[in-house]
Amino acid sequence: MRTSLGIDSVARSVYISMVDRPGAEVAELAAQLKETEETVRGGLERLSALLLVVPGDSASGWRPIDPEVGLAAMLTRQQEELARHRLQVEGSRLEVTRLLSERGRGGRESVPDVKWLAGADAVWRHITSLADECANEWLTVGPVERPDAAAFEAGHSLDEILRRRGTPARAIVLESVRNDPEATERLRRNEECGGAVRTLPSLPVWMIVSDRRHAVVPVTSGRSVVGAMACGVESVTEAFATLFARLWKEALPLTEARPRTRGNLSLQEQHVLRLWAQGLTDAAAARRMDVSLRTVRRLSEKLTDRFGAQSRFQLGALALASGGIRAEDMA
Repeated sequence: MRTSLGIDSVARSVYISMVDRPGAEVAELAAQLKETEETVRGGLERLSALLLVVPGDSASGWRPIDPEVGLAAMLTRQQEELARHRLQVEGSRLEVTRLLSERGRGGRESVPDVKWLAGADAVWRHITSLADECANEWLTVGPVERPDAAAFEAGHSLDEILRRRGTPARAIVLESVRNDPEATERLRRNEECGGAVRTLPSLPVWMIVSDRRHAVVPVTSGRSVVGAMACGVESVTEAFATLFARLWKEALPLTEARPRTRGNLSLQEQHVLRLWAQGLTDAAAARRMDVSLRTVRRLSEKLTDRFGAQSRFQLGALALASGGIRAEDMA
């Protein structure tokens, strides 16, 4: 569980222990906290992303930043991020309002069975009404990035409705959800109640399809829902259902471990190679996969060492030659 500062309980405990015992080894920290060494290392990585620990010459390889300095800096960053997020939300609301206003004029541009929803409340009311009427099949892809708390709670309410109705539900979510115990537990409960969940390293769109008759594509700003397109056009809903079927074949069941694939690469390694081949930067790839920039750079170092590459271009060429990625992945 994360605190308001964004530090989960394990990372917080690791940080406090390191401040108390700055020279402790990972094994000592694990023993003190009664956690595994892997768990402690995961906590250290999260602390590093928050700049609460930095590489050092101590036994653990990390040095804790003074709490007053580190926490004050983190709070400042969060305040700046919140200010940027508010500006993004306001900008998106204005844009959605403008689009809705233009659509509301009707005339030749209006499309039957297509409507635009403004605001998170309107979006979730519409999706909830679809869930209340869904009888045969509920398909979900996304969100394409980890949603905010409001969206998470709304999704939980939808799960309850579908379980109560006994509606068959399938969902494709980001692979990064495996790193979130709370979200993973919720998805596994859904599977125990008859649902099915699979994961992919990144997703092309956030969409919900009800009985292949209704589709909703939420519009987000940051991690918040600000509007949506709701469509009841048969050709469009069938296209979304077809896209879901293709993604479902590629996706990995939540209950299965992440396997090695072509060239003995993990799905995550294969996917980041594909994104690089398509021209995405490390930062863009991290956003698409909903992982930290540090994770992407660690993958880069790992893959460069494995293939013996001297440059990103050479890495792509070697991965292509070894079958790690295919030519069509570069399109």
